[in-house]
Formats: sequence, structure tokens, C-alpha cells
Amino acid sequence: MGGCSSSPATKDAPARTNNNTKNQSGTKKPAAPVKGQKPESHPDFGLKETHDVIKFLGRGGTGDTYLFKDKQNGEEVAVKLIRRPIPKVIMPNILREIRIQAELGEGHMNVINAKEVLLTQTHLALVMEFAAGASLTSYVAEKWQAAQHTGLFLTEDEARYFFKQFVGAVEYCHQHCVAHRDLKLDNTLLDNSEPPMIKLCDFGFAKTWAGDDANMMTHIGTPVYMSPELIHSRNGAKGYDGKLVDVWASGVLLIVMLLGTFPFDHLEHPDPNTTEAHLEVWLQQVKQKWSEIPHISKQVEKAHLSPECIDLLNRIFVIDEKDRISLQQIKAHPWYNKPLLAKHTHAEKQIATQQAEIQRYITTRQIDPVKLQARSDELARMVEAAAVRPQAGSHEALIRINLRESAVTNQIAASSVGQLGSISETAPGSAAAPQGAPVAANGMMANHQ
Repeated sequence: MGGCSSSPATKDAPARTNNNTKNQSGTKKPAAPVKGQKPESHPDFGLKETHDVIKFLGRGGTGDTYLFKDKQNGEEVAVKLIRRPIPKVIMPNILREIRIQAELGEGHMNVINAKEVLLTQTHLALVMEFAAGASLTSYVAEKWQAAQHTGLFLTEDEARYFFKQFVGAVEYCHQHCVAHRDLKLDNTLLDNSEPPMIKLCDFGFAKTWAGDDANMMTHIGTPVYMSPELIHSRNGAKGYDGKLVDVWASGVLLIVMLLGTFPFDHLEHPDPNTTEAHLEVWLQQVKQKWSEIPHISKQVEKAHLSPECIDLLNRIFVIDEKDRISLQQIKAHPWYNKPLLAKHTHAEKQIATQQAEIQRYITTRQIDPVKLQARSDELARMVEAAAVRPQAGSHEALIRINLRESAVTNQIAASSVGQLGSISETAPGSAAAPQGAPVAANGMMANHQ
């Protein structure tokens, strides 16, 4: 759901000729309006009772993303819109994405929060936190000029500031048994603070697992970010560990931040959806060390990457996933723990303070299994209803389901923790359901794949 697709949308982002920027939909932003030109008008998509549409943000694989303003509280939100009837073949994927976003909740500063989902007569609408800055793709692309002299798009210090936030967000997902499986610059948004804070988004390819087994089978993702075992899963011989697939993609993201290019690419087969493109990437991965591949070796030399940085990347790009570094080991690595610049240190401390407050809430909240199961069931019914085209002339009532944590927590316990503005928000949509929903130790549904 949303802007995620199997194509590497960041492929030409670092190039000088690319003047487009990316946005929350993971797609190209529309061109800026010409001075004196009347602003483009937009339909209300059946949301006029609850939201005012502001502008178009971008087009994704399954729908469009618009910026809206919530009429109740004036908050700007990003809304992904999928036109009804939704094809039945993608219904499970859409339901899985919404459930994952709901279950991740408001638990991490560096993960985009889902607020609610609505069903109108024409669309299914997923309402999310709006990241006012650009994507990490455009942020890196803007550094092109400086890179011509130093070989670095971002300095190691700045890249480390972003990378530490990124690793924290991915680790949070893994702690909640969610593998993202499409980590990339396009799915890493920025807010408008200085220095920016990142926000991981687009869980269209994400999947949950149960227990300690994160083995997965589906061949999915963006080729230049895919690990060898993920690419090889096309053959169906064996699965892969979703956590370690995310580790590999994290290393690709780090290299692109530093050097503005991908370590493994499919330049001879530009279409990322072809078997030839996947094979080209895989052959580079298994035949050569990442730093010795012709298209990147000169850039590595020019950039004068530190020995600690090269060592970390060497440990990430290990072909045998069993020997690949884990997220926990990355966090203990010397490069990861080098001091940040003063401005980044200050920003990191602010993020840590806010995250600690969120964590304090999480450790004291009480998830209501009845409400949790009720919401899960409601979401299934909503997506099923979205697959049906309303009859001409009919007037269906707007259906609205609250995805905020307040919808499934014991409000008395939550209110005693303190004021957490985004967490204490309420919206219509929660309902009762039969008791007995399985709840994991972290308060989430145990598994519903």
C-alpha cells in the first residue's frame, strides 16, 4: 500500500541531472505551480466531513497520497488513498500493512505513526503522521556539488547521525517481530527540524513473524537494496531471515548516504522488475567484495572512508547471512559509537529524551485484549468492504477506525502516566468484541498472518 514498489526509486537520486525531490508517498513531487496560476483544485475523496484537502503529494503503486488538515484538531496529515473497489489480490497486503502500522503504534520517534483509517464511498484512506521535510533521497541528492570535491555526499559524522536513528527505528520494528523488507532512502523521511530527524515509513512490504523464527519466503523488495539470500529466494529453494535482510539494506543506505551510489547495481539491465536485473545484482554480490566493484572502487578511494567505517560495511556485506553482523552488534561497533558533532549530539539528546518518555508510557500502559481483537476484526471487515464497489446512487456512511494506542489501552492507567499529546489523542472507531484475543508480551496481537 502507498508509494512502495519493486522499482528502486532512488536509483538516479544522487545524479546531478535529477532535479525532482521525493515526498511521503515515496514518489516524485508534483512540479511547483507557476506564479499567477490558479491553485489546482482537488476532490474531497469523501472526507469532507473530517478533513480538508490541501495538496497532492505523490503517486504510489496502489494509490495517491495527499496532504490534508484534520478538521477536529487542525493537524496536517498525510493520507494514502486507494480507490474502490480494491483488487482482491492485494487485499491481504493492504490489511497486513495497516495492522502492522497500528501495532507499531506510537512507540518510536523515528517511525511514522498511523492515526486512523477511513472508508468512504470511493476510497480507503490511511491517515498518517506528516513528515514536513523531504525524503533522505533528496537530502543526499542536494549534496552533489560538495561531493565533487570531497567524494562524500554526507560526511561520516552526519551519516552516522542519521544512521543511528535509522538503526534504532529498524531495531524497534524487529523487537515487535516486524521485518520491513524495503528499507531505502525513499522510505526514510525527514521532519523540518535542524538538523532533521528521520522517520521510517511505508510498510507495504513488511511482514510479521512469530516466536524466534524470522524465516520468510516471499521474493520482494528493491533489487539494489536486496541481500543475496533475498534475491536467491526467487528460486524458492529456501527462505531468508527477515531481520538480516534489513541489516543488509541498512548497509546499502549507509553507503548511498556517504558515496551517493549503490554498491551493487543493475546498470546493464535498467528495468528492476526483470530477472536479468536481479541476476546482475546477485552476481556482483557473490563474485566481488563491495569495495572492489569497478563502479564504486574509485569513489571509495576518493572519499577516504575511515577504517572503522569500512570495517562496519565489510561486516554488513557478508554473503552468508549466518555470519552477517546483527543490529545489536552494529550498535556496539566502534564506528557507530564515535562522537557526533555538537549540533548532532544536542539533537540526539532531544530525541532520546522524548523516546524515554514514550518508553515510560509503554512500560506502564495496559493493552485491552478485547479492544485489540475488536480493532483487528474491524480492519478485516473494512478492507473486505473496500473490495466492493458501492451501488450507484447509494449513500454509505463514513466508516472510521482509530489506529492510535488510546483505542486499545486502559485509559485510566494511561492517563496516570502523564501528558503525551500524540498518544492521548482520541478518535471514533473502537468497538467491543468477544474476549480471548491472544496478546504477546509486548501488548501486540501474537500473529495474524
